[in-house]
Amino acid sequence: MYKVMIVEDEMLVRIGLKNSVEWSKFGLEVTADFPDGLAAWDYYEREKPDVVITDISMPRMDGMELISNIRKQDKHTRVVVLSCLEEFELARKALALDVSSYILKLTMTEEEIEQVLTGVREELDQQQSQVNVQGRTGSATPDMELVKEKMFKDFMFYRIFSTDEFARFVTESNLRLSPVRLVVCVMEVDRYFSLKERFRDEHGHLVKMSLLNILSEIMSGYKRGEAVQINDRHYALVLHFADMLSEQAIVQEIRQLLDHIQNTIRHYFNSTVSFGVSSVNGGYDSLPRQYAEAQRALQRKFITGPGQQHQGSDRADRSGVLARVEQIRQHTDIRELLSPLKQKEYDAFLDEIEGGMCEDRKTLEITIYQFVQWINTHVYDHNNEKTLLLSMTEKLETCDTMPDMLDQIVIYMDSLVELIRKRLQMSDEITRAIEYIKRHYTENISLQMVADYVGLSQGYLSNLFRKELQITYIDYVNRYRIERAKELLAQSQMRSSDVPALVGFSPEYTYFSKVFKKITGLNPNEYRRQTTLRDKRVQEQ
Repeated sequence: MYKVMIVEDEMLVRIGLKNSVEWSKFGLEVTADFPDGLAAWDYYEREKPDVVITDISMPRMDGMELISNIRKQDKHTRVVVLSCLEEFELARKALALDVSSYILKLTMTEEEIEQVLTGVREELDQQQSQVNVQGRTGSATPDMELVKEKMFKDFMFYRIFSTDEFARFVTESNLRLSPVRLVVCVMEVDRYFSLKERFRDEHGHLVKMSLLNILSEIMSGYKRGEAVQINDRHYALVLHFADMLSEQAIVQEIRQLLDHIQNTIRHYFNSTVSFGVSSVNGGYDSLPRQYAEAQRALQRKFITGPGQQHQGSDRADRSGVLARVEQIRQHTDIRELLSPLKQKEYDAFLDEIEGGMCEDRKTLEITIYQFVQWINTHVYDHNNEKTLLLSMTEKLETCDTMPDMLDQIVIYMDSLVELIRKRLQMSDEITRAIEYIKRHYTENISLQMVADYVGLSQGYLSNLFRKELQITYIDYVNRYRIERAKELLAQSQMRSSDVPALVGFSPEYTYFSKVFKKITGLNPNEYRRQTTLRDKRVQEQ
């Protein structure tokens, strides 16, 4: 583990950052935190942490002085600056002291923090791999890929560097770029989590290096520009066409280049990538706008599906989604399980999904999660306990397009129907255990208490849960409690924070909310809001 020190005089920011990040995920560990630079400097001299995350304006010693002191002793410690908008110019100056990145405190998101920490971890790993080289030569060769990636991000996203500074960097680094007739393409790796699992690449380093090698080799052959990683799933290709005057020829060249990349990745990775493509513009100062334009084009992937190239502002092709929605609507086996009233609710959900394709992605995803939970709850209420356990939340979270999500729903409904048809009988012991849980779910019931009630050992009953219900005892109890919590949220006006204790969870709301979201895909307040809106729509029909 690499050691991290956090320096921030605002207590809530310091504690929040320390406790809200899963540091071990990045191979990092917070070993100290301080409210001022002087205390941090004393600790640094003794312990030499690998990463320092520091505010700029602090009492006793500010962040700029702290960073300067660190750099006088060590050029390898990675530094991340926490800043406010009014400190933007200071943050820019801090970059001259070899700061890895900076985070705006008031607008920082979980995704942004993860991107910064991933980059810091990669820099540390790179330094570690160069130890032997340093021992022989006394100096390390900078990693050009990381330098290039940082420069492109700082220029396109944060405008830390001026256009002239960026142009000078391009020239001095001998990059394959010209400011004449530029195009930005944003590449997204489709089904990224499945790809990482296939490669057994927990942190994505192998996938990143393999993709960058492929992009570099292909773009070198075309002599058309540079590629950099934006985050785990996204890469930016900045292309120039100084030697072409015809826009039609440029479009054809881009298509050929992107086809080449897609075919190569399909061949070597057995995977697909999607692209958003900007319009043609001149001057490096247009790159931020072109990147945003390419990102907007790429957003159509959620509706159209993976492996396509998107350009311009044309409406996304919805035919694939509409065909899948109709398949779900005409799922005869599921419809036969529904009363006429329930069938109206079922169709109302599908109408909402169809209409939601004009809304933002988050709203549409929430509606899909709600639909799955509605099916799950209905089957649970009217058939047998096992169907309660077929949660689709985790599978849906790995889907990055709407067609993928709808395909998973069809598989889910087929599984439910098959399970209902079999009408598998549970053992008397499991039946009695479930009855006991239903009567006592509001209490602190342990596996041992249930085992004593049904007359089995704790280990044997645990194995029965896994064998007959394909789930652990605690997961079953949590899911049953969440079903009861959903009823309270939908049917009462009580505060969400009062619900956990009423369904058997500890009064501590954070854990309840985490379990609720894991099972339903929504936090309790989102679930209540969406349920209320849906009920109003059904009543209006």
